[in-house]
Amino acid sequence: MSLWTDLIDPATLTGYARKSLEDYEAAKGTLARYLPNRTVEDTVVRFNVTQNGLVETAKFRAFDAEPEIGKGEGGKRVTIELPAIGQNIPITELDQLRNRNASDDLKVREILKTTRRVVRAVADAMEYQRGVALLTGIGTIAQDNFTAVDNFGRSGSHTVSAGTAWSDVTVDRLADLQAWVDTYEATNGELPGSIVMTKPVFRAFAKGNQFQTQLVNGGARRPTDAEVRAFVEGQDLPPIEIYTRKVNLSGTGTTSVLGADKLLLLPAPVDPDDAEGTDLGGTFWGRTLTSDDPDWDIEDTEGAGIVAGVWKNDKPPMISQVISDAIGLPVLANANLSFCADVL
Repeated sequence: MSLWTDLIDPATLTGYARKSLEDYEAAKGTLARYLPNRTVEDTVVRFNVTQNGLVETAKFRAFDAEPEIGKGEGGKRVTIELPAIGQNIPITELDQLRNRNASDDLKVREILKTTRRVVRAVADAMEYQRGVALLTGIGTIAQDNFTAVDNFGRSGSHTVSAGTAWSDVTVDRLADLQAWVDTYEATNGELPGSIVMTKPVFRAFAKGNQFQTQLVNGGARRPTDAEVRAFVEGQDLPPIEIYTRKVNLSGTGTTSVLGADKLLLLPAPVDPDDAEGTDLGGTFWGRTLTSDDPDWDIEDTEGAGIVAGVWKNDKPPMISQVISDAIGLPVLANANLSFCADVL
């Protein structure tokens, strides 16, 4: 196979792929709001794992006295290797035969449509891994062709189970939330900025009897979603964020990224591309060998991130492929800024 640039060059297709990735994430909703995208010119990331985000306080001093020397960032120095990820989708011989008399514009549209598919495949895989990291505090990849386990060092007290508690309408949901928020604050010295729930968890939460309005005739009225949210925030708890993303995990069917029974306590969301917006961590995108290939003609400053190109077999059956290539992984730099509770 060889690179096929008759209709569209890799640099142009890569630009389209990256814009397509951004649009897809914005449309579907993404945990990159908590683990924003960061590009690195390498295949590894290095950072310090600390128990909390607090720095040692400075000491007051007398005038003319020198300030005391403080400590560095401290914590455990960690290096994580970023794995490769990508997908190839063929443009079959039959499809090419059917389109051989079509205009170049139509052929390019077919290439772009296929590019959107390979980009979405990569996007969904990375989104699922964001969920794995936030739910467990561990970056686990378990495929038939590749496995990896990166323990980000989250405290065991930040992964809890309430059993089937919220299936019972009499259970005090607010007491549970407050206890978990207190644990989060005790560890980090700050409150979480978001309570992230799936729709099934929110529905179970809102069914709690404590949210009902008692009526004069002895009946009760269920609250609206807005009333539940306002009630929570009125108790000095973080705002509730509803997250609904699902993926087709390795062709096994629809899978909820966060499952149907868990909630997360996380810092406040940021822009998905605000690399410095949070101390929790990030989704790191490295630089592929493909992006360095002179035939791809990708600007040196644009090397990191997903790339895409079209390849064509020079021999029968002359199948073409749209190829996506990337290196990346969601990483928790300060894993204790995440907290997971199993509530159903």
